[in-house]
Amino acid sequence: MIYLKLILVALFWGGTFIATRIAAQTFEPFMGASIRYIIASVFLIPIAWITKRDFLKVTSKQFWQLCLLGFSGIFAYNFFFFKGLKLVPASHGALLVALNPIMVMLFSAWRYGEKIRPVSILGMLISLSGVALVLSRGNLLELFSGFQWGDAFMLGCPVTWAIYTLAGKDALKTTTPLQASAWASMTGCVMLLLFSGTETFPDFVPGKVWIALAYLGIIGTVLAFVWYYEGVMKLGVTKTAIFNNLVPVFALILSVFILKEQVQIYTYIGAALVIGGVFIINRF
Repeated sequence: MIYLKLILVALFWGGTFIATRIAAQTFEPFMGASIRYIIASVFLIPIAWITKRDFLKVTSKQFWQLCLLGFSGIFAYNFFFFKGLKLVPASHGALLVALNPIMVMLFSAWRYGEKIRPVSILGMLISLSGVALVLSRGNLLELFSGFQWGDAFMLGCPVTWAIYTLAGKDALKTTTPLQASAWASMTGCVMLLLFSGTETFPDFVPGKVWIALAYLGIIGTVLAFVWYYEGVMKLGVTKTAIFNNLVPVFALILSVFILKEQVQIYTYIGAALVIGGVFIINRF
């Protein structure tokens, strides 16, 4: 059952690229992300309270652990996510965020002293070559001249997600997935709201943007985050991160069918290299 949940999480998160791409054309990053997590908190807090009446009671150590989840996985990640997808196509951004498992592996090696084997280094180099192909828009000789701000923002996502995943591993030793997700959503939402005051609310918000934000809050956050942490708790960080390989695949398919994006051939080649490299890392 947990494997099915993690496949659905990958599908849901593939859909968040589409929804965020739509919402980011109307809302600035802090404002849009704030609305996403207000919606998520409306659902998460009552569910967490019904499941565990004292879910708000945490120790001082747990509080700071959960605040780190809110800062890394909610505040920082969503700033990069919204800002990046305002500037680059969803299919393009999804391939850069596909570096998530590699960042998790590198941070795990640094945090827990896990050894990185030669085959993992090979997989990392293959994935990075795919990312370089996407960043250079198909011309590796123009890698740096083709690099754009949207790329830089999207590359912030794997870094903050690795921090969120590993911080979650520590937090889940004393909290439940639902409690951790609820606290992360609440604390991250407060941080986002503090900065959303620097942005202006748009004069008109199309209906499809509200639908996109509702999807981000309910499906992309409430269901996906809780199930993701269930995977971390039951399967461990590395095995759970394997399912992230499916996210760019779903995002690429959905961007073509829903957003009607024209995907260049270098994007497909880059996708094959990124996903193939990550598969090698996790398989061996």
